[in-house]
Amino acid sequence: MFKLLWGITGAGYFLKESIDLMKELQERYKDIISITVVLSKEGAVVVKWYKQWLYLTSVIKNVKVEKTPNNPFLVGPLQLGKYDLFLTCPVSANSLAKIAHGIADSLITNCIAQGIKGGMPAYIFPTDQLDESIVTSRPNGSPLTLKIRDIELENIKKLKKMDGIILISNYSDIKNIIVQKINKSI
Repeated sequence: MFKLLWGITGAGYFLKESIDLMKELQERYKDIISITVVLSKEGAVVVKWYKQWLYLTSVIKNVKVEKTPNNPFLVGPLQLGKYDLFLTCPVSANSLAKIAHGIADSLITNCIAQGIKGGMPAYIFPTDQLDESIVTSRPNGSPLTLKIRDIELENIKKLKKMDGIILISNYSDIKNIIVQKINKSI
């Protein structure tokens, strides 16, 4: 069984698309893949704000929400290789900054830091990584244009240099990364 740990932080950009992809993967690889979703506290807020909670929990049966940076306890299983892939998508600007500066004070940033220390690379898709504005959606579906700040771009540069971080530049690459990993495991 291919075990995927999928983290979600407090960003709405590509949130629904991520859940759609989880659903597609489970339908295509139903006897091969097991997906656990872990939400930071703010990730849970954003999932509910975007009215995706019922959709997420209908697609994924194993959804965990952060209580503390070490609860639920996922660091140990990550370090022991209990997961085949650790992906966080979407990653908010706040979590991006924490990761870039070695701050591990949330469940997902702690999992990333401690997983890397144990040899588990962290695949991350930050929402704020382009040197141009992005158009996302508000919870009501209307467009929202966000300007990416210089500080986010500086943090992206730091992440690109960090051992154990695999920065995903294009959302469309995520499916291919997961499928390649699944195919290598079977």
